Amino acid sequence: MLGLLNISEAMSIALHTCAYLADNAEGLSSARVIADKLGFSANHSTKVVQQLVRAGILETVRGPAGGARLARPPADITLLEIYEAAGGTPRYKGCLLKSNVCDGRSCALGKLMVRENERLAGLLGSTSLDSVVRSLKRNRKHKEKKQ
Repeated sequence: MLGLLNISEAMSIALHTCAYLADNAEGLSSARVIADKLGFSANHSTKVVQQLVRAGILETVRGPAGGARLARPPADITLLEIYEAAGGTPRYKGCLLKSNVCDGRSCALGKLMVRENERLAGLLGSTSLDSVVRSLKRNRKHKEKKQ
């Protein structure tokens, strides 16, 4: 079960691609290689990389030795930037009910959704890519110790 929070495939690709590049910062990586390593569609990954480049999160170099890399240090990139670059719109408006049932302004559910989405947007805006990558590295080390 996915739970209440539903992340689009584009967001998942964007976040995983940025984390991969931050963790492997020593050079360029092609979108196809990243997609293969992470198990995403190469075509969809290429489109997401283009969105990240337009947003100034990644930069690309063309040619046989080309690929993508982070355009800025991971500490300067927030998860909210990545989310928005992948097409996400964190500002929730309205209600889960159809508009002919609820206008979204007076509904308890609509107000709850607005409040929680604002909280989530704040959390994504205050969380750096660097902190995610550091936690992944800690988890990897912890896992290795257990084995």
